Amino acid sequence: MKKPSIPATNSLPPELGRIIEPLKANVEIITGSRPGSTVLSPLPAAATLPQVVTQLNLILSRIQQSG
Repeated sequence: MKKPSIPATNSLPPELGRIIEPLKANVEIITGSRPGSTVLSPLPAAATLPQVVTQLNLILSRIQQSG
């Protein structure tokens, strides 16, 4: 099941759009739905600790916008 997307903000009043657009962008970056974002693949059940650490670091870099 696909999650619903966040609607475009261009139809909002400008003062509201300035607040909502950055929130929309952040959610899209974290979820990987922003155009140009990479999709994070699920790890296999037998993932090694280094694989888990790598995946966790990818998630953290998205949340912190450092990657």
